[in-house]
Amino acid sequence: MHNYRINTARFQLRHSFFSALLLFALLQIYFLFVPSDHALLLSSLVFVFSFLIQFVIETNALIKDYRMLIDHLDTIDLFIKTLSSGKLSARMNLANVGAIGRVEQSLNELADKIDTQVKSLQRLVDENTQMNVKIKNEAVTEERQRLARDLHDAVSQQLFALSMLASAAEKTIHTHPEIAAENIADVSDIARKAQGEMRALLLHLRPVRLNNESLDKGLARLIRELDGKTMIHFEASIDPISGLSKGIENHLFRLSQEALSNALRHSEATKVTLSLHVKDQLVSLTIFDNGQGFDPKQEKVASYGLKTMKERAEEMGGHFMLTTHEGEGTSVHIRVPINLEADERE
Repeated sequence: MHNYRINTARFQLRHSFFSALLLFALLQIYFLFVPSDHALLLSSLVFVFSFLIQFVIETNALIKDYRMLIDHLDTIDLFIKTLSSGKLSARMNLANVGAIGRVEQSLNELADKIDTQVKSLQRLVDENTQMNVKIKNEAVTEERQRLARDLHDAVSQQLFALSMLASAAEKTIHTHPEIAAENIADVSDIARKAQGEMRALLLHLRPVRLNNESLDKGLARLIRELDGKTMIHFEASIDPISGLSKGIENHLFRLSQEALSNALRHSEATKVTLSLHVKDQLVSLTIFDNGQGFDPKQEKVASYGLKTMKERAEEMGGHFMLTTHEGEGTSVHIRVPINLEADERE
């Protein structure tokens, strides 16, 4: 702005000087045809007065225009600061014309676009919040329905069978004790299976996150609890693993819960082994049971739970492998690469 004032003042000086010089030249030409003893003096005085008057008038006009420009720039600056402070409803009064007016019009259009985008972002935030709530509610409802189906299909039917067998044993215990003994043995077997089902369902209701625990400590605690509360013998070989993000640890913990739950509910195993190791930047998680196994080609057995486990492993960039044969037990093997760069970013 300082250079603009200097350059404008120079322009005004040159313009006033050459205008006065032109008037001086015209007077000199005039005095060539109308000789006068004071021709040079008169021409010089006219030159000086013309220069001073033009310079003063043009300088005043320049000062006025300069002040108006400063006022417009201050108004534009205040408007931009108002927008920056978050008052996006503010608009400039389009009373000016020319370049300043076009700038003000462009700023108003920019403010309109920013206001529209902010409203769109707020609407997206609201929709995202509502969608998250809806998804969460649907997930809770789906999980409740699944647990209700499991309770009805397994535990409820088993309890009904227990009731019928116990009633039959009560009626035949004196007349046919051998039949009553068979019924009581069936009661014991069904009760054991029902207990396994309930343990598995309770395992599903456990928290799926480790919170402040590391993966190795969380899995060790889970194995200790199951080993003390079930008829199955649990063994664990767990190494501390560094370099895993919290998200990957939570996924692996949830996969372990799923595999152990399946072993409790379906395997009829007497021993379950869990191992967690790392080699060549790969985490290896294996859950093996010595139960009855199954045919993985059967649609009924290759359930939604196994498909979910496979998808969960693939989400981590890992590999899921299920090995099972009827009468030979079941092994779930999961391998996940350790992303050191992601750990460093965390």
